[in-house]
Amino acid sequence: MSIKPKISAIPDAAGEPVSRLPAPLEWIARPLSRLSTSHFNLRAGLTSDTLISVLLIAAGVWYGHAHGNMRLLPAALTVLCGLFAFTFIEYAAHRWLFHGHTGPFEAGHNRHHVDPLGYDALPFFMPPLFMCALGALFTFALPAGYALLLAGVIAAGYAAYGSSHVMIHVHRFKSPLMRRWAGFHNIHHYHPEANFGVTTGLWDFLLGTRYQRQPRQTARY
Repeated sequence: MSIKPKISAIPDAAGEPVSRLPAPLEWIARPLSRLSTSHFNLRAGLTSDTLISVLLIAAGVWYGHAHGNMRLLPAALTVLCGLFAFTFIEYAAHRWLFHGHTGPFEAGHNRHHVDPLGYDALPFFMPPLFMCALGALFTFALPAGYALLLAGVIAAGYAAYGSSHVMIHVHRFKSPLMRRWAGFHNIHHYHPEANFGVTTGLWDFLLGTRYQRQPRQTARY
């Protein structure tokens, strides 16, 4: 069974957004656009997303214990904060990046809506690089062990999101609970102004974008 997309990609080599780029950037954009629509890229992305989350979490725990400044309760709170933060990152990226006027990101995501079983995804090395940069940024506000742990948990949330998105589009669940969970995202493909969450509908509920079925109008005679 083949696996399918998790997130949207930059436009393909024939796409107009790439052709409108300045000439010096086209030699970078075109290979990346071809990579982002390949089956290899999707599989490599799912693997690298999981790997970087494990490495960051392990590095954070190791560093914290090596320097004796990591405690169980603050570490547990860091994990919870990371998971909570990712739920909003997932929602915000989907709503305001992929459905905003963002050029390549919007174009790639539009292709996903046209063909949910396509291979469109960000180039596999971009999310791990972003997660590492996020961990480095967190060190300005947190001890290094907690900073790496927080970035690792956010990366784990992203890896879970990628795997979840794949499963939703290629797997037919038998469990009523799982079918309801998958259905929440599938509704978004029919009503793109609603249900931006994939792993959870928390922020759709809080921000009023959860799909509400309209009552049928009964004809009056």
